[in-house]
Amino acid sequence: MGILLRLAFVCTLAVVATGCERSVAGACTNAQDAAFKVAVLADDLNAASATGQLDAVRIGDVGARIMEAGTRFGSTGNHQSYCTAIEKIRSDAFIR
Repeated sequence: MGILLRLAFVCTLAVVATGCERSVAGACTNAQDAAFKVAVLADDLNAASATGQLDAVRIGDVGARIMEAGTRFGSTGNHQSYCTAIEKIRSDAFIR
C-alpha cells in the first residue's frame, strides 16, 4: 500500500509544482507548502495502515482523492484551495 501513497505523492507533487511559483507570506502559498501537506498526510496514512486504522481500500480511495485534488488545483496554482482539500481528505479519513 505504501507504493500507492508514494505514487499519489509523486503525481500530486508534479501537478502542484506546475502551478504559480509566487509566494506570499502565510500558510500554503506555494508548491513547497502544498507538497509538505501531502507528505505529512502520506506519512499519516502509512501509519494508519500499519496500525489497522484504515484498510487498503480506504487508503486507495484517499490516494485517488489526493490525486484528483492535485489535478484540480495544481494546474491553476491555487495552493490554498489545494491545502484546504487535503485537510478535508484528512478529516474525512478520520486522521488527525
